[in-house]
Amino acid sequence: MSSKLKKIKLREYGVVFGFVILCILISFATPAFLSHKNILNLLRQSSIVGIISAGMTFVIISGNFDISVGAVAALSGAVVMKVATTGGNVFTGILAAFVVCGIIGALNGIAVAKINIPSLIATMAMVSVVKGSMLMLTGGYPITRTFPSLDYLGNGYILGIPVPVILFAVVVIIAYIVLTKTRFGRHVYSVGGNAEASKLNGIHVDRYKIYVFIINALLACLAGFVLVGRMGTASPSAGDGYDMDAIASVVIGGTSVSGGSGSVLKTVIGVLMMSVINNSFNLLGVDMYFQYIFKGLIILVAVGIDSFSKRRLALR
Repeated sequence: MSSKLKKIKLREYGVVFGFVILCILISFATPAFLSHKNILNLLRQSSIVGIISAGMTFVIISGNFDISVGAVAALSGAVVMKVATTGGNVFTGILAAFVVCGIIGALNGIAVAKINIPSLIATMAMVSVVKGSMLMLTGGYPITRTFPSLDYLGNGYILGIPVPVILFAVVVIIAYIVLTKTRFGRHVYSVGGNAEASKLNGIHVDRYKIYVFIINALLACLAGFVLVGRMGTASPSAGDGYDMDAIASVVIGGTSVSGGSGSVLKTVIGVLMMSVINNSFNLLGVDMYFQYIFKGLIILVAVGIDSFSKRRLALR
């Protein structure tokens, strides 16, 4: 095998090897890591970030970022709880949340595609809009009430498997099929790889940018249902940190920050790796602020490696 082929395989599967080695090391450090209860808990915790990360994969492959997804997830839970506690029902609340979040995604996409606002700036502004709207909706206080259907989404089981994990798996399978087996997926990769060339080939670049932001917002909305089901309360701060976790998971999974390449299956590995790190820190009693520092360093290293690799390829 040539050295070039070895480098390609290492780059393609390095995250998988790293994940396996990490799990082995942690299992030696804390035997509780491999317990059935902890594995199920880890997978359940991964599901919310995982669902959001699947949508984030579409956005980053298209060459953009969305840091509003945490706020959107929190808003979706607040909309459901508000509707369900003020004369409506959970089903009506879910429909209302999907509509609201879909509109937010469309507005993000229009700001980026039509007004040419950088995606980080557009979605940063949307965070303020969403959080302000949520504070108006909730009056600044958590909405606390238990609904069996929402509780089942967050804490239920099917054949011994947590419902959130099943939802995560279904989302990943659909996302994988869309990205790899459909024209839509091929066009998303094309838009992220070279938007100008895509336009010359007849692809409606602006339209696809708007679509990926809508997909991302709708999946964040779904994650919000799981989140409010797990917590039993809708809080304005419920989604804090999920946006960075999702971006970190996608980048660690090998999706290029400049767009045009990536895989939702590798995003799953990135999600699990982040969850394993958080879980192991909790088991080992590591202080929370160290977790934030480590998470930030992981993002810097992952983005740095991607940028360095792209620069080397450009110089050849």
